[in-house]
Amino acid sequence: MVAEFFPLSTLKSLISHHIALIDRSDTFNTQEFALMYLKMEDIDDLELKKSIQIVFRDSDIIFDAGENYIILLPKTNWNGAYELLHGLQEFLNQELQDSIVTYPDDGEEAEALIDSFTNVVQKYYDCELDL
Repeated sequence: MVAEFFPLSTLKSLISHHIALIDRSDTFNTQEFALMYLKMEDIDDLELKKSIQIVFRDSDIIFDAGENYIILLPKTNWNGAYELLHGLQEFLNQELQDSIVTYPDDGEEAEALIDSFTNVVQKYYDCELDL
């Protein structure tokens, strides 16, 4: 099975749902998850989508943001997300940019996490996300 693409309009709802599941099932140890931004302009779209589906786990949620992608990585801390992002950027011969936020470090609610995420993307990519 390969990872599926979700419309960007579902991002906030799925983040909220993921946080609610963590809160319900993990009262003593907080589970982390990461949001990652992949800037993929100027890369063949069909080949890229196939590659992304192979690289990410079935449990990862990929949001189609036009020419770019946002990935929700369950049970992944910042270091794990950074290693994945670094490997992808190196493979695609792109300049390394940190475009990762994690729950709960960068926001304990969906709105706060999304705000942190849009700020990181704005800072490193000079790109305004309308989430």
